[in-house]
Parts: sequence; structure tokens; C-alpha cells
Amino acid sequence: MLQWEGCTDLGKTRPINEDGYYISAYSHEMDAAYAMVADGMGGHQAGEVASTMAVRQISDIINESVSGGMDATAIKELLGAAVKKANSTIYEKSRGDISYQGMGTTLTLCFCTGEKAMVVHVGDSRAYLFRDGVLHQITTDHSLVQALLQSGQITEVEAAHHPQKNVITRALGTDFDVEIDIYEFSVFPGDVLLLSTDGLTNLLSDEELTTNLANCSEMNLEKKAQELVAAANERGGYDNITAVLGFKK
Repeated sequence: MLQWEGCTDLGKTRPINEDGYYISAYSHEMDAAYAMVADGMGGHQAGEVASTMAVRQISDIINESVSGGMDATAIKELLGAAVKKANSTIYEKSRGDISYQGMGTTLTLCFCTGEKAMVVHVGDSRAYLFRDGVLHQITTDHSLVQALLQSGQITEVEAAHHPQKNVITRALGTDFDVEIDIYEFSVFPGDVLLLSTDGLTNLLSDEELTTNLANCSEMNLEKKAQELVAAANERGGYDNITAVLGFKK
């Protein structure tokens, strides 16, 4: 069984919270549960609209369609179809209303069933696996800075403080179609999963995340999520902050 808990916060400088997250009910039939985070972008509160639309539509599609008879391939197809449908819906709304023009959102979703985890990812929100005291970043950011880093044009140190750190290269709703990344890995008892928006990871290093996740358990999961958000706020809280934690029992 995998238990999820989450926390989101406005931060200290933003007028509204454009982050969103969702945690599903646990399915005994499938030994499954999933969670997602989204970080919206766009003026006139359009970012909040985009992230809310994504979270609601994706969860509705999954909850209506997932069943115990589905294998991993069918689940991946369902997750991908749900994300692409949300992309189309957000894109059409942005085209039909000038106040929402150009809106979009990141989306990082983790679906766990038994000992299998599947992550669907668009943008620069992240998924991590914390196992035996070691933090592993599962997703790769779809961002300008990540592209520069991968091409060798900047270093890790330069990436951490780059002035265009928040420029993303892929998002839901900004184009007619969207390319999604899907990751698969195993989860075992004692593993901790972290889904987060960049309001957390831009302010806390991997070392600090590791320290905060130490001694994480099903008993203190919500508290740990709150502590992560509080730590980012203590660093300045320059953005909305969301942390969702999963613990594999």
C-alpha cells in the first residue's frame, strides 16, 4: 500500500496560488493510489485556471476509467490519454478567451500499483524517489536551463542561479499537441516519493531535501510535507510551493 499526503502554500511574494495538487483514494482492488502536482502560468490568474483544469480533468478521466483488470501497458495508455486530453481542453480554452491566451501548466503525476510506479511528466515540476537515505530525481526538467546544462553550455552551479531558470520548454495547454515523458520504476516498502513544484526545488538543494526526508514514515508524512514547504518559505518563498509525499508501506 502507498499512502500520499500533500501541502501547498502561496509563498511570500505571489498574489495567488497557481499550484495545484491531487491525491486519489486508495484502491484495495488494485493496491493502487496516485497523486499529481501542477504549476500554472499565464496572466490574469490564468495559471490558476490552467492548473485547476489539468488536475480536475486528469483525475476525472483516470477515476472513471481505471480498473483492476488493467495491466501496466493499459494504465500507461490511460495516463497518457488523460494528460493529452487535458492539454487539448486547456489549449482550446486559451484560444477561445483572450484573458486566458497563452496559459499553461506543468504536470507531474505518479501512479503506483503494487510494486510498480509510473510517472507522467510535462514541464519542470519534479518527481523524486528517496530510498535508503539516497535521493534520486526521476524526472528531467523541460526547461531552457536544463537544455543548456545537457549541452554543456553551463555548469550545475551556473544552472542553480541562472536568470532564466523559470523558462520552461514544454507545458500543458500552450500548443495543440504535447509530448509527454513516462518513467517506470519499482517501489519497495520504506520508499518515499516526492512530487514538487519548482517553488520548492528552486530554494532547497538535493542535500537539504535529503535531510528533510530522513526518518520519513507513514506516521509523519503530512508533517514532513509541511516542513518542506516551511523550509522553502524560510528561504524567501519567492514562488508558490507544493510538496506531495508518498510512503510505500
